[in-house]
Amino acid sequence: MGKVVNFPQTLDKMLQQIKVNKGLWELQPGKFAILHKEVERLAYEFGVETEVDTQYVDLVKGCAVVKAVARYQGKRFTTLGEVSPANNDWKFPVSIAEKRAVDRAVLKALNIHGTYYSEEELENKKEKRNENSGVKLEHSELILERIKNISHQANLEQLQRENKDYLSELVKQNSIKAEEIMKAFKNKYQQLQGGK
Repeated sequence: MGKVVNFPQTLDKMLQQIKVNKGLWELQPGKFAILHKEVERLAYEFGVETEVDTQYVDLVKGCAVVKAVARYQGKRFTTLGEVSPANNDWKFPVSIAEKRAVDRAVLKALNIHGTYYSEEELENKKEKRNENSGVKLEHSELILERIKNISHQANLEQLQRENKDYLSELVKQNSIKAEEIMKAFKNKYQQLQGGK
């Protein structure tokens, strides 16, 4: 009973804190984008449970559709996350489709979808942040994961070249995370050279 009465106030308070921490930003008046990790945090804090099911995948065409079901306070919220080259410029269509579906389902369960959209729902990475908002810190985790899985020096060098501008901006925003990535590049390079 108390949870239902306090829910909107608590959610509003959390959303304000996320905004202060730059985890969400205004797309246009009254419409906001929120980081995927913040949607996951909201799901955890409010006990929203999700299940996903892959509906369609064509990796050659870069297309995927994933269904997500969110359960919250005894209700079910079902939605789809879809990816194609027309609405996505990322190379992992199933992963993006899953994030879109889950985030959409969670936001619907919390009754804020339509005002708040997951960053994953935005068509292009360029729309995700304007120039004044800084770099996406989640991308640093992706780089670290890719470094860990690389098995050829040429791929490592290519990854470093592709992310040169990102790393330059990251140094300004989060020098500790930038140093962590640089160290990971250096260690992986040494490992691939034979000296662990």
